[in-house]
Amino acid sequence: MTIGKHRRQAVHAGIPGQRGQRSVGIIDARTHVEHLVSDESARAHRDRGHYLALCGVTVLAASLTDPGRGRCQECAL
Repeated sequence: MTIGKHRRQAVHAGIPGQRGQRSVGIIDARTHVEHLVSDESARAHRDRGHYLALCGVTVLAASLTDPGRGRCQECAL
């Protein structure tokens, strides 16, 4: 994510082995950005509403009616 002239370094490097798996887009309630979450993570954490995205960010699921404000570029890699 670019902030002004400085590029913010990702805190998490992502989750090894999750790339290439089936995933679902979940909009983060805090940032309103859609992140990709593996099907496995979605099933494992659906009762809590917090998911680990492919980029390594913990996502707090937004309302299903929230249209979001874009997609995470790191999840798309």
